[in-house]
Amino acid sequence: MASAPLPRVAVEPERVIVEAVLAAEPDLSAPLVEAILVATVKRRPARRELAEALMADPGLLTSGRPEGPRAVERLIRALLDQGAVNLKLPCCARCGNERPLKAWDGDQRICGSCLARRIAVANPCVICGSRNFSGRDHLGRPRCRRHTPDEGLDVLTDLCKRISVLAPGLSHLDIADAVRTADSSRNGQTRLLRALNKVPGLLSGDGAHGPPRTIRLIKALADRGASALVIPPCPFCHRDVPLSHTRQDLRCCTLCWRATRTQECSRCHRERWIASRTADGAPLCGPCGQTDIINQLPCTSCGNTAHIVQRTEDQALCQRCYQRPTTTCSTCGQLRPCYYATTSTPRCGPCHSKAQPHKVCTSCGTERRAVYRTPAGDPLCTPCGAPRVPCVTCGHTRRVAGRTAQGEPLCEGCWERHPRARRPCTTCGAVERLYHHGLCTACAAQQTLLSLLTGPDGAVREDLTPSLHAMRLLPPAAVLRWLRGVPALRAILKELASAQGPVTHQTLDLCHPPKVVSALRAVLVAGGALPDRDEHLAALEQWLPRTYARIENTADRKSLRNYTAWNPMRRLRRLPSGKKVTHGQADAVRHEIRNAVRLLEWLRAQDLALRDCTQDHLDAWLADGPDARALVRSFLLWAHRHGHARPLDAPSLNSNAAVNLIARDQRWSMVRHLVQTTSLDVVDRAAGLLLLLFGQPPSRIIQLTTDHVVDHGDKITIRLGRTPAELPAPLDDLIRQLVDRRQGHAAARPAEESKWLFPGGLVGRPLSPAHLSKRLKAAGVRPRLARNTALMDIASELPAAVVSRLLGVHQNTADAWRLESEGPGAAYAADLIRR
Repeated sequence: MASAPLPRVAVEPERVIVEAVLAAEPDLSAPLVEAILVATVKRRPARRELAEALMADPGLLTSGRPEGPRAVERLIRALLDQGAVNLKLPCCARCGNERPLKAWDGDQRICGSCLARRIAVANPCVICGSRNFSGRDHLGRPRCRRHTPDEGLDVLTDLCKRISVLAPGLSHLDIADAVRTADSSRNGQTRLLRALNKVPGLLSGDGAHGPPRTIRLIKALADRGASALVIPPCPFCHRDVPLSHTRQDLRCCTLCWRATRTQECSRCHRERWIASRTADGAPLCGPCGQTDIINQLPCTSCGNTAHIVQRTEDQALCQRCYQRPTTTCSTCGQLRPCYYATTSTPRCGPCHSKAQPHKVCTSCGTERRAVYRTPAGDPLCTPCGAPRVPCVTCGHTRRVAGRTAQGEPLCEGCWERHPRARRPCTTCGAVERLYHHGLCTACAAQQTLLSLLTGPDGAVREDLTPSLHAMRLLPPAAVLRWLRGVPALRAILKELASAQGPVTHQTLDLCHPPKVVSALRAVLVAGGALPDRDEHLAALEQWLPRTYARIENTADRKSLRNYTAWNPMRRLRRLPSGKKVTHGQADAVRHEIRNAVRLLEWLRAQDLALRDCTQDHLDAWLADGPDARALVRSFLLWAHRHGHARPLDAPSLNSNAAVNLIARDQRWSMVRHLVQTTSLDVVDRAAGLLLLLFGQPPSRIIQLTTDHVVDHGDKITIRLGRTPAELPAPLDDLIRQLVDRRQGHAAARPAEESKWLFPGGLVGRPLSPAHLSKRLKAAGVRPRLARNTALMDIASELPAAVVSRLLGVHQNTADAWRLESEGPGAAYAADLIRR
């Protein structure tokens, strides 16, 4: 149930005051009156008090009566200086003069002179009875001007003598100047002298036992060169902080003073320091007071009514719109918005969060930042400690996501639907949930991109326009998440902004880290800012020089480079037009070259070159490692043909598929699992069934596009080889869903509609074989074993020629699988017949 609306004096006290002033002074303008009001009465609680008084009695402005808060007098005085003619300053209730009315006399205000006379009358001199009050002696008794406290004593001289003993390096003049700086009055200096007589260590660590001006005196002496004096810490928490309050007759810090003045907050019901009160006087702690509508103002940037965190002469900014000053972080050295920017140790947001001590949450036991505390002071993490209150709309007790205009709490779901959550963007005017600084998500993304791509000259280079356009094609929310969560991306964009020339693939190749560069490259290619290229081939070409560098022998390095260029790399570069290098093809070259490099490194360790290697050396190296070392066979044959090595023989690498199989019933159990488990993702089910039923490896599955699929209405065929294969149910329906969806988890969409059945995280590209294999393993399918078993079963049931045409494997491969499926018995029988 909604509560009653708040009174105007609580919500808009400025408007109430301006209306009252304009009623008395119609010639003044409302903006002028409001500006004078804000400059004169700076605190909003004081404005509310003033508004309440003027609403109850508008005559306070013109009658001259000494009633109401002192803000009435200050406002009238400021308005008279600006040309007001109908207003009248209040007169003192005792003497009737127009003077500053600093005190109360009952329910009326009096000036300072009348207050002094009242004090003098109430404090007759303890010696002569005269009512000419001057001060109090060391026993607290009143004295007149004839019988001053400690009469006949030169307070300043005695105080300087006492201090000179503690600060021998200072002259009498310096000490006297420091004393006058700390307190220029005789009474104040007398209090300092009495405290120093009572507490000898007052200036050397016990300053908390003295009057308030003690610490100011210590600082003044230290500024003049006194080194033996000690500024006291807080006697309760022992922190070196300003001691602004008094607790138990000791000077203390603000936190320790507040600790003795706690009260139960009317909103969160925790015992805390009360920072403000509601319109009806109920106490509110600091965090709850910030959410109360009477303590909020319209933000000059976004227009939202919120708690103001920064005020300037012409701005009042909320937390979302306030931007911390940008400077170099003292921890990480990065130029970022920092806390404590004006100090010698500025800290950026990430470093500030990391610097917060982690403690074990008393509720969940997780070690996290202690953002909240129990009433007993025990640490609580954010999920456990964040206040949960009943939502005013749905009634559920949840965390507060927003508040109504009356300050009533709303949960996340209700706040999403509430009209107050949507505001017009200050740039484009779109009404939606604003992102920050009064901007909608689209304008915030645009502004962030422009700030990163702006060069040292303050403008975006023309060469960066295609890249900026490509980034704009991303959903704005995705752009902001990406830029906010990946500092390396921001660094790359700034690097491009300060560079020269257009953005090319070669430009991006020089940037780091590779993973972020790959994601950015995919976005630029999808947006048309960069031409498409064979990424596997390009990555291989960048990998090879780094691998060659491991070979110390120049001749051997040249031999391997020539072999790679004229054999494996030549095969990859001569692929048919439009066909790109696959992940498996690139990996095969890496495995071969890596083993060749290891052989040459081993020879170098034996003080041998490739041309000195004998068969015995080769056999020793092959015997001392895995079977994959046999991959050097092609390189050694080429090296011998070209005169770089002796005749050397390495065995062919033949994998025995029979040892990498699973049982047939286990294969069909996997098929049933994928068919029946509808909770699995369509991608996992379709890929797993293609592997188990058609023996397709992940490297080929990811290359499937919509061009491979034909929907005949009553059936679906897929072209894995030369002859299309009909898909059984439910695989046909799964493939149909993939054809209709064709959108992975990439944030952007390519300029042309993607044809991949299994799109990946990089826009315009399919899943990687490694990622698909990982997903299949998570679904209970072991790709290599499952594929071998599927091909073995298919080859045992169909002729090799049919297997080749249906599954897209080479005829020799199909024959090999046929022989594997028949086992050694058939070959043995054929051999006996030939004999």
